[in-house]
Amino acid sequence: MLPELKFTDARKELTDLYNEVFNNYRPVIIKRRQAEEVVVLRLDLQKALLSSFALKPEIIREDDGSVTLALDQLELYVNRDTVNEAILELVADLKFYAGDYMNRSQLFLNAPNRRAHFPYVLRVLMSDSDEEIRGLLEI
Repeated sequence: MLPELKFTDARKELTDLYNEVFNNYRPVIIKRRQAEEVVVLRLDLQKALLSSFALKPEIIREDDGSVTLALDQLELYVNRDTVNEAILELVADLKFYAGDYMNRSQLFLNAPNRRAHFPYVLRVLMSDSDEEIRGLLEI
């Protein structure tokens, strides 16, 4: 089992908590009241956990010569003249969707057709740049 701290103890012992999580690579559960729990985890370990949630858009060459990228996992679709243009637009759409998802997280996490999007959204949000988001796309 993971170690657990009460919220008030975590606040008092923030430096020790941080060192435990970061330096010792040990996630910690913080509990508040009886039913509220969060996990504190290193960012690199969180990224590793999410790495299996692949963003693999299908590349569809249209009859008119344009290219459609279909990212079925998130129900995102873009169409542009070239693959590179489509990738740029898909990155922009991913950033917009991830931001919207988090701004309205209670809505999306309670919607049966959107709840499963959360790990993909988190991968996008943990990216530092458009290039890193582009790197998430397995094209």
